[in-house]
Amino acid sequence: MRRFQGEPLPEHSRIAIVANDALGNYVVSTPLIQMLRSKYPGADLDYYGGTRTEELWSNEPMIDHGYAIFGRPPYELASHLITSGTYNLVVNLESSEWAKAFTSIASGHDGFVVGPSVGPQGRGDLPFAQDERGRLAADAEWTAADLTSRYPFLHSGFIGEIFSRLAYLDGPVPGYRVPSKTPEFEVPEVLIATSASLPEKLWPLEGWRRALTFLRDNRFTVGLLGAKPSAQRHFWQGEEAEQRMVDEGLAQDLRGRLSLSEVVGALAKAKLVLTLDNGILHLAAATSTPTIGLFREGIHRLWAPPVSNLKVITPPSGGQVAEIAPETVLEALESAR
Repeated sequence: MRRFQGEPLPEHSRIAIVANDALGNYVVSTPLIQMLRSKYPGADLDYYGGTRTEELWSNEPMIDHGYAIFGRPPYELASHLITSGTYNLVVNLESSEWAKAFTSIASGHDGFVVGPSVGPQGRGDLPFAQDERGRLAADAEWTAADLTSRYPFLHSGFIGEIFSRLAYLDGPVPGYRVPSKTPEFEVPEVLIATSASLPEKLWPLEGWRRALTFLRDNRFTVGLLGAKPSAQRHFWQGEEAEQRMVDEGLAQDLRGRLSLSEVVGALAKAKLVLTLDNGILHLAAATSTPTIGLFREGIHRLWAPPVSNLKVITPPSGGQVAEIAPETVLEALESAR
């Protein structure tokens, strides 16, 4: 394996993308997918993600083949690689040990690698390239306010652009690309998503109560998006607060009722979206629907997509989302309605 530094690839190369199977991680990889497909039109482009996002990547025409490496036993992938062979280029967007090991195996003896990888002897990690992009890859401060001044080839600190530039892809970064299907029921006017992967991403129940009461008083219908509770508790936090909102009649329970493409369709039909920093936010950013997103300070520079329909709110103290005042959210709702 070798570190990729923009070397020419054969016309009919085999390229693999490795990514976490969280919903947002797939969505932020779609600009990279589009740019790789544009630069290497004759390549075979494969995607290695997970079972949680399989509905999306298995139906993406730009992906030739997709495989779940998260949510399945690793030994199943060993036999797959023996059969399918290794890749000319592997772009790994995930830092887990399994993803790094898989990247090393998939790149074979002579393949190029972008992103974290186990080294060629299996002892330690493969060093990053000795250039500006390699320096960015090794930089642990991607949320820093001065990131673009330290790396002038970046036009923004958005992670979707960072992934693309680390793969030596130049030019405009396209928007998100996700499938959309209109649900077969009347979509509530406002859609909310209140769960997240980390406790520091959560907003307190009392804040949600005040926001939803404001919407109800202004005669908006509200729908709660998310996974069905039995699945959610394995990956996300915030289920108890969600159930309280439903039980109190503050939101229509849509959790687990929609496919991912139907979620996109519902978001596109809604008048407004209010959400935490989670996968629903990124799906909403793929539409033109006005969206209010609650982020941790600093994290927004990396994870908030640079789209015109997204209003980012962060805590004034630079702390956790729980420190965002309900009044700040109410002001944003008033401006958006």
